[in-house]
Amino acid sequence: MAWLRSTFRFFQPLTDVLLFILAHAALFFCARLALCCFLLPDIADRWAIGKALHIGSKFDMRLAVFMSLPMALCLFYPFLERSACRKGRSLVRTALCSVTCTMALLVMLIYIVDFGFFFYLRQRIDMGVMEFLREPLESALMVWQSYPVPAILLGLAAGTAAYACLLRRFIMGHDPLPVTGWKSALRRTGLAVLAAFVMAVLIYGQGITSRYPLRWSSAYFCTDSNIPLLAINPIQNLYDTRRHGQILFPDVHAAREAWPRMAAWLRVPDGAKPLSYARHVQGRSMAVRPNIVIIIMESLCWERTSLAPSMPAGMGGDIDPTPFLKELAGKSLCFPHFYAPTRTTARAVFTTVSGVPDVNHTGGISACNPRLVRQASVLADLKGYEKYYMLGGDAGWENIQGVIQHNVPDIRLLEAGFWKSPAVDVWGISDIALFREAVDVLNMSHGPFAAVIQTASFHRPYTLPEDNEGFAMPPAPSPEALAWYGFSSAREYQSLRFADHALRRFFEKARRQPWFSNTVFAIFGDHGLNAPSGNITPAVKACGLQAWHVPLLLHAPGGQVAPGVDETLRMQTDVLPTLAWIAGMDCQVRSLGRNMLDPETKRDAAVFISHNDNTRFLLKDGYVYAMFPQGGALYRLDEQPPDGGANDLSGEMPERASSMHRELMDFYHTARYMLHNNGMPGAQEPRARRSRHGHLQAAPQD
Repeated sequence: MAWLRSTFRFFQPLTDVLLFILAHAALFFCARLALCCFLLPDIADRWAIGKALHIGSKFDMRLAVFMSLPMALCLFYPFLERSACRKGRSLVRTALCSVTCTMALLVMLIYIVDFGFFFYLRQRIDMGVMEFLREPLESALMVWQSYPVPAILLGLAAGTAAYACLLRRFIMGHDPLPVTGWKSALRRTGLAVLAAFVMAVLIYGQGITSRYPLRWSSAYFCTDSNIPLLAINPIQNLYDTRRHGQILFPDVHAAREAWPRMAAWLRVPDGAKPLSYARHVQGRSMAVRPNIVIIIMESLCWERTSLAPSMPAGMGGDIDPTPFLKELAGKSLCFPHFYAPTRTTARAVFTTVSGVPDVNHTGGISACNPRLVRQASVLADLKGYEKYYMLGGDAGWENIQGVIQHNVPDIRLLEAGFWKSPAVDVWGISDIALFREAVDVLNMSHGPFAAVIQTASFHRPYTLPEDNEGFAMPPAPSPEALAWYGFSSAREYQSLRFADHALRRFFEKARRQPWFSNTVFAIFGDHGLNAPSGNITPAVKACGLQAWHVPLLLHAPGGQVAPGVDETLRMQTDVLPTLAWIAGMDCQVRSLGRNMLDPETKRDAAVFISHNDNTRFLLKDGYVYAMFPQGGALYRLDEQPPDGGANDLSGEMPERASSMHRELMDFYHTARYMLHNNGMPGAQEPRARRSRHGHLQAAPQD
């Protein structure tokens, strides 16, 4: 180290700051290698070890930078630098050593607890450790009886003392360069700016092409559950799980009480264990397995499209917002009563992939929670398929990356940085560019493929790119026309027309490919939009159901699905089980998803919608039961009262209201339970909070 200091003395104090960072990063990485030795026998995907260590080293470097901040602030200020390095007593050096040693002590303590957590529960430390403080005496006794506490404390004290001694020698060994004029002052200022830039890059942890910094979700790139354990940094994990206490834990008692009814609705086989929702869905017999393309279109609200009731003639000419979607619906199996159980886009992707409505409103989006990101997916059961997930932007947004890569093996995630086309706004490349390049990707497939294409153009700022393949800008509609379809501006309407145009161009290109006739397409919206429109009924407006109402088209040019209109109520949870059945693939389903093409599911079809922790809806048999904070209400969906208001029928039909309320709560408690248990293989057992001994216990009832 003395040689490095003397060689790069001209760059002081930057040299010592970087040496300090590298030394700490090396120590953290040694701890990671030690953990790797314990994990190695259980790691199945050995190819992922290198990447996990690489990601982990970036987390370690970030922590090392934060550890170096007091040192950097001191050394780059000339007066503090000279005071800290002088011989004899120094108040500045004492303060710097005290602050840095305290930080080091806390880091060492967290690492010790992290290793203990790993050996005890086979998981890295997170804010769930706070649960052990609910009964501190018993937890302390358990730790005392399970671990060599005196030896650990002695080692911690020795480690802290050794760190303090080395830190003092490091500071005393620093050779401050004198400030002698404006040139040396300018050099120091330049080095300070360079140091700040380098530290910012290390904290960001990603390349310059990424819009998002290094996140915990980067550790979840592999389906092997041991790989994230290797890649995680314990202190980063504590920060990332800081909202752990707000997670919506399952009410196991309520889920168990609802299980017989939900098991019957899901067609769980007789004799299944309570709280097991696993059932085998056998695919139909197929001579040739079709390709699958799922297109999730941004904010494709049913009421905004040409599929909704058109404008009355007396209001003027209709503006036809999505002419191609309407044309395609005539050649497809169209589901006009299809809903997203939750909003936003991230929740919709999570719900579609896992089959579980993301009802975790209090604790934030489940995809962004390390404890909930692990979910079973029917997409993973498509054996022999080449799998793709394509979006024009960064998949790190709301951890779409973690949901996809951690739960679907062998899937290629194609995002910003992969595409040849330039980004047009914050959401990445335009829809038309994404569709164009997606066709090129699918052309390179060697066998049957299953691809998800997620669009984003119909989203603020409603960018209309110059590269638009002949898009003709429609004129601004009249205010009456905008209000009828619920558009807030002409720009929003034009953006939807462009998204529809991009979809048209995709099908025109796909139709010329050899794989087109053997492909089943599923096109639906990720969620609806809040703004009401003139083409909805009073009941829909009272409940705001347009926020979840989206189209679903199943388009099969090869005849795998007959075109038509299916008026049955359906949800996003049903998409993957249905497509697996169409493709002739057997799958294991543990979620709320059902096969939409199974005639048996028509007789008890229902839609569950969760708006927030206090507002939920159940649609069934032409009615909607709404649970509001102020109480429940029952409406008939197609009723048009003379006064134009929604008529609450709960007083007139108390039995129906009571039955739908119970069914609504059955869905809700089952979804809560599944969020924590859908990722577990085999029969699902209750999983909620862990007791102080690591055993499973039910969360308290609401």
